[in-house]
Amino acid sequence: MKILIIELWGLGDLTFCTPFIREAAKQNEVHILGRAYARELLHPSYPSLEFTSFEAPWTSFVGKYNLWKWKWREIFRIIQKLRAQQFDVAVSIRKDPRDHFLMWLFGAKRRYGFPRMISRIFLSHRLKSSSGNQHKVDDWRDFGRQLGLANMDDIGPSLRHEGYRSYRVERVLEKIDKPIVCLHTGARMPLRRWPIDYFSEIIRRLRTRFDFHLMLIPDPDGYGESLGPQANSILRNLTVRELVFVLGSSDLVLCNDSGPSHIAAECKRPVIAFFGPGDPVWFRPWGTKNKIIIRNICPQRPCFDYCKFPEPFCLTRLLPDQVWPEIETYIEDLIKQRVVRLKAR
Repeated sequence: MKILIIELWGLGDLTFCTPFIREAAKQNEVHILGRAYARELLHPSYPSLEFTSFEAPWTSFVGKYNLWKWKWREIFRIIQKLRAQQFDVAVSIRKDPRDHFLMWLFGAKRRYGFPRMISRIFLSHRLKSSSGNQHKVDDWRDFGRQLGLANMDDIGPSLRHEGYRSYRVERVLEKIDKPIVCLHTGARMPLRRWPIDYFSEIIRRLRTRFDFHLMLIPDPDGYGESLGPQANSILRNLTVRELVFVLGSSDLVLCNDSGPSHIAAECKRPVIAFFGPGDPVWFRPWGTKNKIIIRNICPQRPCFDYCKFPEPFCLTRLLPDQVWPEIETYIEDLIKQRVVRLKAR
């Protein structure tokens, strides 16, 4: 059976579908329609996958409906290419009529999705979430059950970081003789970034309590570079493959509500993630060993990056003094459970 998975959004979204991929790929030919980095993220862990790269214009945060700017020739080429594949099944967990319309245009015989507005006319199989408001991983599990895939009740997302080895990164890691705390300061959406001064204060407090090597990954636009003096090493402009290997080699990861939080969690590394405009019910890092730092400061939260105010108060008013006690307790618990190698000073 030929199965097409449509996931046109971020790195984290692609990690969520790995339980479905793992089971579906055992006996089926599985294709992914996603952004260019989908191959770099998933292929080392799931080498049997086939990929088609597509930067869907409606996934842009601004100007998404400037139809005259869309690359129509590319869109028609993708439709023609995938229609020729004659897929038996196409799936998308997004309640997005555009995804459902694409599945119909591709000519997939069975089209699975959560209907919204008129999109039900494009779906042959209209699904409902098994527990209402649930994590996106659970949505993929629901799809797996519908297709009769095994292990959907127990399986979780995963990446095998050993398969992403990089000579550049290994040269840095081989010189480190302490537990690695990795700080990734970026996020695809600037509204999801905890202020740099706040990260700085948390690092200062961590230094007084624990002995570790701080690995800093600034955002490609430079956000986080000012923390360089507090870091033991800095890795800039990583490829997706290198990023997976670094995060999977760390003992603890500090980050925002972003793709790296999910990559680290899927590599079975404990994560501390600072949440602002997003909804952790849907998008928290998967797993029981991860810590979400969040407060209901803003009455508009979650606004999903469409902030009505001059700044994201859900993050700028989430102060280090408020969150430090739970961070400290969380790390102490990880040490007691021998999940991380950090030692108290």
